[in-house]
Amino acid sequence: MKNTALLFVAAIAIMTSIDFIWPFTTKRTDGDVFEQGLNTAEMLTYQDPDLGFTVRYPSFFIVQPDSLDEYTGHVRLSYDNEWATIVLECYALRNNGLSLKNGMDSLAQVLHATDRKLGSNYFILSGPQYENGSRMDDYSYYSRFVNWGKLWFVYTMVFPDRYHDHLSRLFKEIDEWQVFEDQRIGISRADSFMLDAIHKGYKKKRTVFNDTSNVKSKR
Repeated sequence: MKNTALLFVAAIAIMTSIDFIWPFTTKRTDGDVFEQGLNTAEMLTYQDPDLGFTVRYPSFFIVQPDSLDEYTGHVRLSYDNEWATIVLECYALRNNGLSLKNGMDSLAQVLHATDRKLGSNYFILSGPQYENGSRMDDYSYYSRFVNWGKLWFVYTMVFPDRYHDHLSRLFKEIDEWQVFEDQRIGISRADSFMLDAIHKGYKKKRTVFNDTSNVKSKR
């Protein structure tokens, strides 16, 4: 009996050691490493100084300073390593009288969307990413369009296809995005400012719906 008990204790010790060592001996991909960093990162909040919209993003993403000067109400945030580039972008567009459904159908065609979802005051489009009319190999986008009166507010992500399963936290952020921290006052401030800016002219005129020209396809 004594020997049997000792063998049982030894077996438990060996199994425990294997469970402890296994995670450190299993090869981790760059996507696994990214996901761990994403899931533990602090989420920061960017607030647009002109339109007042807010967007949450991981602390290790970098606000691109040049994006703040490209258009009124526009910010681009990016993460870049030697394997991949991930871009988050937020901006506003004027809605020229389109209904939610018609707006979704129109933009889905422009953006080569392969999937779409219609909500109460928003729609989500996703599909292969294009740049200058050409398909970007192995990259896709995921965008949420929120209707506020005469405006569309957009939060979009461009990402490598092989990172798709590692981006759950960012997909959730986009799915649950609230344009304004204070939903009661956001619309009047943004709508009046945007219409005034449109009347006077933008710093630059936006001619595409999601500008990702600085995203590089990495292999």
